[in-house]
Amino acid sequence: MSIIAVMASFDTKYHELAYVRQQIEMLGCTPFLIDISTGLNPPAIEIVADIPREEVLILGGSSWEAVRKLDKGNAIKTMADCASHVLNTLYRERRIDGVLGMGGLQNTIICSAALRQLPLGFPKFICSTIASGNRYFDTVVGDKDIGVMPSIVDFAGMNPISEVVLANSVASIVGMVKYGKHAIDTQGKHYIGATLMGITNDTVMRAINNLTASGEHVISFHSTGIGGRVLESQIREGTISAVMDLCLHEMTAEYFGGLGYSKGANNRLSAAAEMGIPSLICPGGIDFACLSREDFFEDEDKRGFVWHSKDYLTHTRLWESEILDITRTIVQRVNCAKGVTEIVLPLGGLRTMSRPGEFFFKADTIQKMKVIFEETLKPEIVFKTFDLNFDDPDFADICSNEMLILLEKGGLR
Repeated sequence: MSIIAVMASFDTKYHELAYVRQQIEMLGCTPFLIDISTGLNPPAIEIVADIPREEVLILGGSSWEAVRKLDKGNAIKTMADCASHVLNTLYRERRIDGVLGMGGLQNTIICSAALRQLPLGFPKFICSTIASGNRYFDTVVGDKDIGVMPSIVDFAGMNPISEVVLANSVASIVGMVKYGKHAIDTQGKHYIGATLMGITNDTVMRAINNLTASGEHVISFHSTGIGGRVLESQIREGTISAVMDLCLHEMTAEYFGGLGYSKGANNRLSAAAEMGIPSLICPGGIDFACLSREDFFEDEDKRGFVWHSKDYLTHTRLWESEILDITRTIVQRVNCAKGVTEIVLPLGGLRTMSRPGEFFFKADTIQKMKVIFEETLKPEIVFKTFDLNFDDPDFADICSNEMLILLEKGGLR
């Protein structure tokens, strides 16, 4: 019988826990209850945790005596760290088949931290009060495949709405456990990770199609914050064996301290360098920032921008000095590469709308980028320039051909 771990604060969510336990049993699974509460004065309840909070803390290297002395923020962090350790241990020992977390902000923070330790494919689900409105989705799912259900009402006793929402949450995790595919299976094949977004889409897709026609396998990632972060993690986990990293736009958000629509993928290029996998890199899309109105630069009008989606997101031009700074960061990270690595630079433009006379035309800046690459890349890194625009079909064909050469050099063909 499948075992589903349920993570929640027993001191405040005891009504919901009793109902969820019942629902899991009705669907033919076994609930395994984990208490992640940090309140000082829990009420007397009949529900008993399979792992009480005191044991969660001990297993994670802390203790209730230590946590009760902490302020709320540090208590939550400690519980999140300990719960993560406990859940990861249960997974590795194959003692659970899925996880359901539920609660408000505190519970969501702890549950999310723990569920993010589990690999892609393993069934995981959160029913949360904060999975709604204008909240940043990263708080709930991070870079993992966590199913999410807005609780609609607060967790403060059962009612007809919470019954429906929690029953559907239980049905969701049970469905994942019984019918889902629980692990990434590359079947002995190697996979190339590719990056793209709208302004680089056609070129990258043509290159991907070329690689597929040559018998290669490609997984693509959208360069809007979470995509690059997942790519980096999948490289480290071994799912991705080579990269065709042609869209580095996320590095602009990192450069501005996490500003813009593509924030969240810090330290791009690092995983491939550390893992020593074959890497083809192009600084596509590092010449603009994708911004909402609240993120506008003070000199937005001087920089110039075009609307990406009317009155919501802009593509704002970067100053030359900023583009060159990002180029130097690319060099710094690529110079750490342990595997065969190549940088390709289209001298005619780094995205759509970058041809002569178009809004993002910056030929002089790209020439200065060329000098930086030539003068500061270590000799082992191959650097090639082409009198083409990123959006040219010929450049796509070049990228796929160069990728095939790198795969051969890296022993993957």
